Amino acid sequence: MKKLPLAITTFADIRDKAENYLYVDKTHFAYKLIDSGRYYFLSRPRRFGKSLFLDTLSDLFQAKKALFKGLAVYEQWDWETSYPVIHFSLNTGRFNTAKGIESRIFDVMDFAKKKHGVECKKDCDIPSCFGELIVNIYEKYQQKVVILIDEYDL
Repeated sequence: MKKLPLAITTFADIRDKAENYLYVDKTHFAYKLIDSGRYYFLSRPRRFGKSLFLDTLSDLFQAKKALFKGLAVYEQWDWETSYPVIHFSLNTGRFNTAKGIESRIFDVMDFAKKKHGVECKKDCDIPSCFGELIVNIYEKYQQKVVILIDEYDL
């Protein structure tokens, strides 16, 4: 019997055959969203799979083909093309002050800089640094940059 993946928000963990988790394939929805638009705001109630869906999108855009074997999107996706991803997860941090929010955003941008091996000169404010980060990642990979933002309900 398959185990329920309670509180697991990482697609790779759920798809790990050794763990034997139940996964309901929604990758056809992911493909449809990607194929038919550019920007989305997805609103769902708490505990409704938003973080898992964004992690799935992140793995899909990064062309992690092995994770999708046997799923609806497997035959539709161009696995030869990988996109750089900046994944803002705001599920940790102190958000009761502007300083706390700013600190978490800079932490995410610092992680993205290290992950993609780029530097930014404009660390003075969020818009300048974020804009430069996107441009530098684009220039490094010569590929559109995917930005996923996972906010958290308090």
